Amino acid sequence: MNQTSPSDIAKRYRDGITERLTTMTNTQQDAVNRAAQMFFEQIKADRLIHVYGVGGHSYVGSEEFFYRAGGLANISPMFEASLSLAAGGQKSTLLERQENIGDKIVQAHQLGPDNLLVITSAYGINSCSIDAALEAKRRGCKVIAISSVAFAEATPRDFVARHSCQKNLGEIADVIIDNHVPHGETLMSLHDYPQKVGGTCNVLACFAINWLVMESIELCLKNGVEPPVWKSANTIGGDEHNEQYLKEYTPRVKAL
Repeated sequence: MNQTSPSDIAKRYRDGITERLTTMTNTQQDAVNRAAQMFFEQIKADRLIHVYGVGGHSYVGSEEFFYRAGGLANISPMFEASLSLAAGGQKSTLLERQENIGDKIVQAHQLGPDNLLVITSAYGINSCSIDAALEAKRRGCKVIAISSVAFAEATPRDFVARHSCQKNLGEIADVIIDNHVPHGETLMSLHDYPQKVGGTCNVLACFAINWLVMESIELCLKNGVEPPVWKSANTIGGDEHNEQYLKEYTPRVKAL
């Protein structure tokens, strides 16, 4: 059966995403290596790795880290349902811009000096992400950001969505992995239409997340540490493989 050739839109979108993935891999290896070392230290010490995806589509980051085939079983997501799109799109935008929410989420999970927090934020400017990072650092917690440096730098310091401290997430975190999301988040222009289209943040963030996880697992294997890795429950032997991690982490990970 003959297949229809890809459209111009399909090829341009593919090439645009591929270009940004290539740029990310060419520029972010050092940052990923530092973050992977931090992951490795937590795994070796039998500690949890906390992840926090703020509102809107950034929330997907915490979901991508959590309870997935090939992912780490010691991931503890700090889900806040009111920030997710499932709880309402407009509400998600309003709440992620509010100060004094992100810090309360960190407090509720009782993070401290032995903990590691990963914050996934497409833009790296909103109050919920900044408050969480500031509170985590105040408590002595290490912070990794997965965010766009260019987006944050292109956003005016007095923009309405920013935290009152006017800092970018990457200026607070110990390590930032730049996911190269473009300013405005969309990639492509169509004809004379004024609004760009073709979202990028989830594709780029999920690549960065899985890259980090795989580098962390590789570090474990090279250093004789058994990494706790989920297997797909929809494959033969998946349930049996995962049972050991469910027994180990269900009492420790609230979301399980």
